[in-house]
Amino acid sequence: MVTNQAVRLSLCFWVTISVSSYFMAFPALAMSTPFSFIELTIAFILGLSLPVLLIVVVGQSTVIYRQYLPLLLTLSLLSLLYVVSRESTEYLPLSLLLSVIFLQTSCYWSLQLLCQAQTVVTKVQQWIKNTSFILLLVLFACLLYTSIVPLNIAWLIFVVLQLVLMMFYVWKTATTHEKIKISGNILLVAHLLLAISVYVSLLAKGSIYWLVIVAVLSYTLLIAAACRQVVNTRAQTRQSVKALSSVINEPLGVDPATNLPHYQYALSYFQQCINRQSSAQYAVIVFKPINFQQLNAELGHHNSDMLLLQLAYSLQKSLVTQKRLLNFANTEPAVRMARLQGLHFLVVMDLQGNKHSHELVVEQFCQELARAVPGPMSFQSFSLVFKLAFGVAYVDQGNSNASEIIAFAEDALLQADSQQQQVNFFNQELAAYSQQQLLKVTQLKAAIAQQSLYWCLQPQIELKAKQLSGFELQLFWQQDKNNTLGFAEIMALAAYSGDVFTLSRQMVTQAFDSLRQLQDLDCALPVAIKLTAESLLEPVLIDYIEQTAERYQLDCRLLAVEVNEAILLMSSPQAKAAIDQLKSLGVQIIIDDFSGSHQALRYIRRLAINGIKIDCSTLSQAVAGAPDKAIINALITLTRKMTIPLVGSNINSLAAEQTFISMGGEYAQGQHYGAGITSKNLPRWLAAWQAQYPNELND
Repeated sequence: MVTNQAVRLSLCFWVTISVSSYFMAFPALAMSTPFSFIELTIAFILGLSLPVLLIVVVGQSTVIYRQYLPLLLTLSLLSLLYVVSRESTEYLPLSLLLSVIFLQTSCYWSLQLLCQAQTVVTKVQQWIKNTSFILLLVLFACLLYTSIVPLNIAWLIFVVLQLVLMMFYVWKTATTHEKIKISGNILLVAHLLLAISVYVSLLAKGSIYWLVIVAVLSYTLLIAAACRQVVNTRAQTRQSVKALSSVINEPLGVDPATNLPHYQYALSYFQQCINRQSSAQYAVIVFKPINFQQLNAELGHHNSDMLLLQLAYSLQKSLVTQKRLLNFANTEPAVRMARLQGLHFLVVMDLQGNKHSHELVVEQFCQELARAVPGPMSFQSFSLVFKLAFGVAYVDQGNSNASEIIAFAEDALLQADSQQQQVNFFNQELAAYSQQQLLKVTQLKAAIAQQSLYWCLQPQIELKAKQLSGFELQLFWQQDKNNTLGFAEIMALAAYSGDVFTLSRQMVTQAFDSLRQLQDLDCALPVAIKLTAESLLEPVLIDYIEQTAERYQLDCRLLAVEVNEAILLMSSPQAKAAIDQLKSLGVQIIIDDFSGSHQALRYIRRLAINGIKIDCSTLSQAVAGAPDKAIINALITLTRKMTIPLVGSNINSLAAEQTFISMGGEYAQGQHYGAGITSKNLPRWLAAWQAQYPNELND
């Protein structure tokens, strides 16, 4: 194969000799032979164009940008030269029309070369450009044959619009590439000279030799630019193929459990394929057997890998003949499947040339692959029928990072698994939501580190005498002006950032700060805090509670810890041990969101709980005989018989309070008594409550 340098030298030599011999010999030849100057020019054009057309046909080059462009350019130039050689005014409209076609083809081909040298042009952009050129041609034809304006004005209108359109595309294409800007300006000047020569030769009755010379120069310049682009593209293609071959020829990275390419090899190979053909359309499909996890626990990893090998072999065998799937090996039979982390497998479908909906084609393939899973697969006496779930993401012009696209497909697979779907396509809105959650986690971590969260107390009331029985410490986070997060949302985000323990310690410190302030105000009432399961199971936190109580010189019996009923139902020895340790310190234990289930009652009797809280938010809307109202009524009756104090939370209105009292409720808290009292407002609030209910501090 000829080297790039040899090709360039041959091209330059060919163009130089052809042009030089033409312009040095045409006067003498025109006088010494029976051939005219125009005829010699036509012969020169044919001699110049035939090698280029041969390159297009034999080389099948897409850089020349479809074979009709050089053919149309050559035919329009030859036709123009033939018509102007007639030297008759009746051929003037036809000469102008052929000049328009030649000029438009030159501009269009120039823009295609510039755009292809920089980036891939979308179908919409290509359609807009094609439509613009066609409309300009139609406009000139209307002006030419309707005689609305003189021919010279019609030509000027067309030339101005055509060159402005080309200037716009040259400027747009060259914004990030200086070499393209220079090439575009050179071609733009050549087209401007061509437009001027047409005007001078045909409309101003000048010599046609200027038109012939400028047209031949423009034609030669464009052919040279196209050939140069062929050489550059071929060099880039060989470089990409060489890089891809280096990956293909590497020893295949094989997963030992399934004998399939492993993640790193598949990722590297796939990225090389994307880089090689940036305009390709790929569908990345990640799938897994959704009912495989139980095998590891029942059979162990070694034995379960035997079943996984059977599954991988069966699926790979069914995919060998799928030509539209990417082949991860340069061998036969083809390897069209790779193993990712865990139980995830990868196939990549090439959708180039697909005439149907991508989603429809991919979903049909996933269903076919799911049906290719063999019947019950057995290992010794154990058998299992595998079921597959699929996640799909697409490679597009906005994203060509193989690792990120595979991650998107895995996110879609997780969504399919959680929603019990067979196929789930990656949703950009889901990615945006994940980014928002990540931003929230980052902002919350900073807020926790800066201790800028919002703490307040909500009073608990003994309803009969309207006396204070205690407070609950509540936590809020003002993320922005329009978004305030409560305890549950904050703890969920803190679990992602690993700050649950830090936040729990701040809560304990804030609770003892509030207890100290209440004691200074002669209001020695308990303060309750909520603890999540993760915090409760952290032994260091219990030690921190004891140390904080000693530092503040306060009795731990003034602190109440609210734990969710779900923690009890976990039947965890660690949870029971943590509750026993808190009780040994004198900390009160309150069960939050109590449901009254039989299992919960068993743990309550066993643990000797200090109180129960139930959610009464539905009481303000409940009608007589409503199920929620009946359940709350039954729980109040049950806890009174068990002599366990019950607090109705979320009493947010007078109607809810009256309904709760009518059921026999004795203790309540909610916004009806205080939306949230900060440490700064606590003295004033206590004074106002004492003025309204003077006996509230009496023992």
